[in-house]
Amino acid sequence: MDEIYDVTVIGGGTTGLYSAFYSGMRDLKTKVIEYQPQFGGKVSFFYPEKKIYDVGGLPGIRGEDLASNVTEQAASVDTTFVTGVKITSMAKRQDDIFILKTENGEEHFSKTVLIASGLGTFKMQPLSVKGSAQYDGRQIHYTIQHLEQYRGQKVGVISQNRVGIDWALALEAVAEEVHLLNRGDEFKAVYKYDLEKLEASTVNVYKNLTIEELRGADVMKEAVLSNGAVLDIDHLLIYEGLQIDKSMYEEWGLETDKGRIPVGTDMCTSISGVFVAGDAAVYPSKTMLIASGFNEAMTAVNSAAKYLDPKAKSQVYSTVIYKHQ
Repeated sequence: MDEIYDVTVIGGGTTGLYSAFYSGMRDLKTKVIEYQPQFGGKVSFFYPEKKIYDVGGLPGIRGEDLASNVTEQAASVDTTFVTGVKITSMAKRQDDIFILKTENGEEHFSKTVLIASGLGTFKMQPLSVKGSAQYDGRQIHYTIQHLEQYRGQKVGVISQNRVGIDWALALEAVAEEVHLLNRGDEFKAVYKYDLEKLEASTVNVYKNLTIEELRGADVMKEAVLSNGAVLDIDHLLIYEGLQIDKSMYEEWGLETDKGRIPVGTDMCTSISGVFVAGDAAVYPSKTMLIASGFNEAMTAVNSAAKYLDPKAKSQVYSTVIYKHQ
């Protein structure tokens, strides 16, 4: 952590990871710091099983695969990865080195900072029922990543939201049994065709019911419902809402506009040496697409390179860099 990096990217979603790749391609010593325990951001967390079509050259790619690909890209240029760390303060020393302090008191040092952390950090609402703590992180999940782990398993999904329906329908293709539990009598934010697909599926739907207790010695085996029924369960997926911690950009001394960071076409912020890309950035006619984040990432890195060395090239071409490979 005492090392000084050329570029430190805050946020390990698809935009942050692509920023790291392009930064490494420009021979800049690069680090990515991500709050979640894994990389991929919103794409891998909320859309892992869905096809994404707005990235050029990819006629359709699952969110989980896209996140995996950009992680591999970033790793190919010797990026330093840090996960499970939240940056709580940013300060600039007299020698223009940025000090990024974490919530546990650690410090990271960098010549420039590239913010790709969206509108803030998020946590899923945890399942808190009798017996749940011992299975959390093993058989209780808050995203549907790694779909193959559910093959041949009995899986429960707890959700009142359309996300729960999406997950249940995706699981139907691999799981032995799928149970969808809704503590209310209606699903929220759904379209008619979502309900039609659910009705036509083999998913077992339970309304106005909750889980009261989970049972099993070392491994979860049963879920006891509020009506006294008992389900055989190997895994539980939970989507019961988010706890969103707003961005700390103002506290870091940055100019903001409704929680986002206003920039020009160079992706420079109000602090010299700090750049932004992805959902955190705002400018006229911005499009909130993954592909937009990739373009902004390259622009931000190029601006960082010029900041570090005014004589640096304004951009680099992969066809030139990799022509001998």
